Amino acid sequence: MKILLPILLFFLITWSGYANRTLVTTATEISNTSWIAGDTIVMKNGTWLNQSISLRAFGTAMQPIVLIAETPGSVILTGSSKLAFSGTYIVIEGLYFKDGNLSGSDVISFRTSSSYLASNCRVSNCAIENYNPALNTVDSKWVSIYGENNQVDHCSFENKNNSGTLLVVWLKSGVTPNHIIKDNYFGYRDSNLDGDGKELNGQEIIRIGDSSHSMQTAGVSVTGNYFEHCNGEIEVISNKSGGNYYSNNIFYECKGMLTLRHGNNCTVEGNYFFGNNISDTGGVRIIGEDHKVYNNYFENLKGTNYRSAVCIVRGKENSALNEYFQVKNALVMFNTMVNCSQSFSINYNSSSSLKMPPIGTTIAHNHIFNTSSKTNVKIEQVNVVEIDVSWKNNLMNQGNYSGFTYTSDEVITGVDAKMTLAGTIPNMYEPGAETGLSGYTTSEYAEVSLDIRGRDRNTLKLPGASQASGTVTRDIPQKNSIGASFLRLPTALMPQVKPDLFKAYSFRNQLITDVPAAGKIVVYDLNGSCVFTTTVAAGVNRNTMLLQGVFLAGFVATDGKKSFHKVAFSSL
Repeated sequence: MKILLPILLFFLITWSGYANRTLVTTATEISNTSWIAGDTIVMKNGTWLNQSISLRAFGTAMQPIVLIAETPGSVILTGSSKLAFSGTYIVIEGLYFKDGNLSGSDVISFRTSSSYLASNCRVSNCAIENYNPALNTVDSKWVSIYGENNQVDHCSFENKNNSGTLLVVWLKSGVTPNHIIKDNYFGYRDSNLDGDGKELNGQEIIRIGDSSHSMQTAGVSVTGNYFEHCNGEIEVISNKSGGNYYSNNIFYECKGMLTLRHGNNCTVEGNYFFGNNISDTGGVRIIGEDHKVYNNYFENLKGTNYRSAVCIVRGKENSALNEYFQVKNALVMFNTMVNCSQSFSINYNSSSSLKMPPIGTTIAHNHIFNTSSKTNVKIEQVNVVEIDVSWKNNLMNQGNYSGFTYTSDEVITGVDAKMTLAGTIPNMYEPGAETGLSGYTTSEYAEVSLDIRGRDRNTLKLPGASQASGTVTRDIPQKNSIGASFLRLPTALMPQVKPDLFKAYSFRNQLITDVPAAGKIVVYDLNGSCVFTTTVAAGVNRNTMLLQGVFLAGFVATDGKKSFHKVAFSSL
């Protein structure tokens, strides 16, 4: 031991001596340098225009290669700038892709060629915002994940307006990638339409796999993400592989679904769907075998049929890989539906040629709650002779139900759940201490050991997503605590952030605003401190800003209405 210790210290000192921290100013410096494990590559603050970075390097778990912004959010890549990397244990942090016009190529790719993929790599605290080609019909992806054991976390993705899925997990035959997608913000995507005014296909936010690889296991975990106003198409998330896990995500005012489109054996648990009475907002759509959907919360969703809170689809006999497989052995349990237009749509398909009904499927211990006895709720089960769906111990309190006939064992009505607002953000309904749900508890389904907010269910599981008591151990994702740190808005400004009153952007250290009326321009840093204010007239206004980094430019109208935009100032 006395001999080994000096040798070990020698190697540690020698190895650390080779690892460098290098400041770079061009993509060429990054792409053409031979980096070694432990190196840190620091991209200088400023605007990086039309820079194509291709990094192939090999770090280790203990000595990763890090590509980082000098200041998070102050390295602004724009124009046709893009990043591709491959190898092992590479960490990308703090980059801000903003207002680019890259066409037909990935903005961030976890490979440098079809032969060189990334493994055990991570993209964290980065952002892509308004990075679109001139033609919105051009299909391009913002993030393409290849390889194995990679992670995208604490990133922000906003305002994608061209065709193509925002983030894609690409599969390779025989490989289970086991990627992690967590604590990211996805916001504000509207649909491109065809000539008939219908949504074009392929405008998902996340797609995991594709039809040709849908029968293989991917093992991807999607947790703690915030999806807001993601309206590209019916599939906000398109699951096209097996063994994936979706948990503790929030879908806020999204005109679409978490869709288990292809693949088997996926779990959807503990997610939140808030529709706020907006048309076409939906929940979970189930296709395939052995899926579990439990502990989810659905509120004020106005979608029906395919876009109901829970839709279990009718399949096609001898389905091709890109068609509709029959639903088999699905478990839909312990979910809460509040004021949803259609809580369940069972055995639904818009095509009469599809005749394979769900079989071996159980709908149990769910709670449908309406705040008014006048609420009209549709629960539709399209019946065919071979349908095999078991309903058990589902509770409904009040409202007008249509489209479904049930027995007193399948659905219990008239029970006062004593639901109250829990004070969460967003606010959700949960059962009170004296809830009538306590008379209908169960010890079934050992896998449901916690409720939606991480409270212990023990053996007395209440119907619905929430227990009436216990210690909360899992928080609802919040916009000011996920996504890129340099884009998080101060809590005091959160309720006012709707960029609809004015336009704002930076150009050569000028803040350029276009306001509809006279008022006041204010600029805040991301700690909420005001750094500039001036009165403006209606129209285009320019003010010189000796600032660098990301700030909030706000417009205060004469009637007191406020609106904010994030604005990035560079050194150029």
